Amino acid sequence: MTSQHPSLTSAKHSATPDWIMPGRSLIQAGMRMLGAISPSRAASVMQRLWFSAPRTMPRAADQAVLDGGESLSFRVDGREVAAWSWGEEGPTVFLLHGWGGNAGQLQAFVMPLLEAGFRVVAFDAPSHGASAASRHGGRTVTFFEFAESLKIIAAGESHVAGIIAHSGGCTAVSLALRAGWTPPASLVFIAPFVRPEASIDAFAHAIGANDRVIAAFRDRVEHWLGHPWSYLDIATMDAAHKQARLLVIHDEDDKEVPLSHAFTLVNAWPSARLMVTRGLGHRRVLRDPAVLDSALSFLAQEAPSARRGARSYLPRDSRSTLDRAYEACVSHGSAIGAR
Repeated sequence: MTSQHPSLTSAKHSATPDWIMPGRSLIQAGMRMLGAISPSRAASVMQRLWFSAPRTMPRAADQAVLDGGESLSFRVDGREVAAWSWGEEGPTVFLLHGWGGNAGQLQAFVMPLLEAGFRVVAFDAPSHGASAASRHGGRTVTFFEFAESLKIIAAGESHVAGIIAHSGGCTAVSLALRAGWTPPASLVFIAPFVRPEASIDAFAHAIGANDRVIAAFRDRVEHWLGHPWSYLDIATMDAAHKQARLLVIHDEDDKEVPLSHAFTLVNAWPSARLMVTRGLGHRRVLRDPAVLDSALSFLAQEAPSARRGARSYLPRDSRSTLDRAYEACVSHGSAIGAR
């Protein structure tokens, strides 16, 4: 049907985060006790939990696609960021994962983009996948580091035609735009995490934080980041930052980022289009054939110079690996996890 997480960072904040579930009762008990004694200290704990990224690695089929590309390395805030590229020519399309994700989650887009004549670049954000920890150390990271990575890596590409971003990766793109980065002509946002602030209450409930802790947490984060929560809201960007063509794809059964985020964004973005899917959830949508076709068609409309039959762009020894990985994804899509 066609009509359109921190964050601060997390696409998981709209529901109870998976990584909290095993020790949820202990976290809740500790937070309730600390919140009653010292809301300020409890807010500090809540901040650490909110900004702690679960590190996931690609599954075998996803890793095979990454292995078929050229391995790259960049320095962001003095830390190594792992990246991969496919193709030596053609306009570039970036693939950007969300909070707690990795580059392999978007691997289903690689082959179609290559065969349409695009060059493809993907990377693991700081504190994610194969990349080193962010400048904050440990597992702490924000979408500002995602955005900085995107800007640095994109600076080395001669022609960026588009971006396909998932969930919190969309939030990161918006932060890059707010910082003055010039976007490509076309953006594809899949399950965009549009309003991080709207997820605070659900996250607080999941960890047992009371109202005083929540208020202190809001203030602490704004002071730490140097921006109000509204700065993380993609829909509130100035019109000058909304000049790119935008395709928003969102599944109505997404339990992590509600479909309402997509409607909010489309209503606020002049040239946005919306595609609503059903039964795919938050991550399977990244492998759905109809989603792949729609994203590719949308990007190709603005990039007529992308040459067809771009198999020659691939490193000579990578084609068979990439073909096998892609075929495995098509045959066994349901077995390929997003995390």
